[in-house]
Amino acid sequence: MKTVYLLIGIAIAMVACKKEENPTLTEELAKSSWQKTSILISADSIAPDTIPNIDILSAKPDCAKDNIWQFNAENNTFQLLEGEKCNIADPDIKASGIIEEGNNGNSLRVDGGGINEIWEIESVSASSFRVSYFARNDGKLTKFRVVFTKI
Repeated sequence: MKTVYLLIGIAIAMVACKKEENPTLTEELAKSSWQKTSILISADSIAPDTIPNIDILSAKPDCAKDNIWQFNAENNTFQLLEGEKCNIADPDIKASGIIEEGNNGNSLRVDGGGINEIWEIESVSASSFRVSYFARNDGKLTKFRVVFTKI
């Protein structure tokens, strides 16, 4: 009878102590490749939601719209791969560098290959994620809102 109680106790302990793992944002992003499908800018850095946003992705040539973002959770890096090249001399890997999660997974610092941005994560779903960040555009501080879609 002691053996039965011991086995029941071990089974309860194993179930009770089973740790549920929640993947990090980087781990989730690393499961797929991503493309930018929307880039909105707003020149009003104080109240960016009060004026119309401008979609700048639609004005870019097709060769600039098909670049692919890949994230690697094992070594916290990213690669930005050229799709169709705008210039035949462009490298296959347009940029690469490190990514660091911050603010409990609510932000990503993306640094490398001329990119140095802190992305605030606005939303994440199984098929897309949206980030926002501030950068200079024609000398003005501009808020960028970018939607990435899984490909």
